[in-house]
Amino acid sequence: MINFETEIQQNDQTNYSLIAIDIGYSRDRATCGIMHDGIEEPQVLTFGAAIESARQHINADSSKIPILVIEAVLSTFHNKKGNPDIRGDFERGRGWYYGAGAVTLLAALRFLNVLRDEGLKCSRAVLAEAFLSFHQGPSDHARDSMSIYKQFWLTEPEDIKHGAEPIAKFISGVPTVRVFSDGQGV
Repeated sequence: MINFETEIQQNDQTNYSLIAIDIGYSRDRATCGIMHDGIEEPQVLTFGAAIESARQHINADSSKIPILVIEAVLSTFHNKKGNPDIRGDFERGRGWYYGAGAVTLLAALRFLNVLRDEGLKCSRAVLAEAFLSFHQGPSDHARDSMSIYKQFWLTEPEDIKHGAEPIAKFISGVPTVRVFSDGQGV
C-alpha cells in the first residue's frame, strides 16, 4: 500500500499530475467537485464516485507523480495543554477542529483510506491541502475544484505551526496548506 508524501518540487511541475478535489460527504447528493489533468470541465460526483474517479485518473498515467490537493483538513495541531488549536494565521476564526472542518477531516480520512485500499498502481503520490475561503454564498463544487486546480501552482504554501501532525500515519510529513479564493472570477 502506498504512503502519501508531502514534498512538492515547485519548479518541476511537468513531473506531476494534478487532481483537485472539493470534498463533500453526503449520503445521497453529488457534493464532491473534482478537476484534473485530461478533462476540460470539472465533475460533480458523489463521495464514492469521486474516490473512484481519482483512482482511475491516478492509475491511467503512471509516468507522472499524482498530486491530490483536497479541500479538507489534512493536519492537526494541539497546544501545550493538549487541546486542539489553529494551525496558522490562515485559520484565525475558522479552526479545523469544529464545524465543517471536523467533517472534512473525517471525509478526508475515509477518502484516502479507501483510495489506498483499492489498489493504486503508482509507487508515489503527493498530498496537499486546499483551504478555500471567502465564499460568497453556497459552495459550487465544480467551480471550487476548478479554482483550486487553476490556482494551485500560482499559490504559495502557508506557514503551519511547528508541531502540526498529519491526520494519518500513512502520510509522510505534514501536507502543505494553500489558501484559495472562492473562484468567482475563474
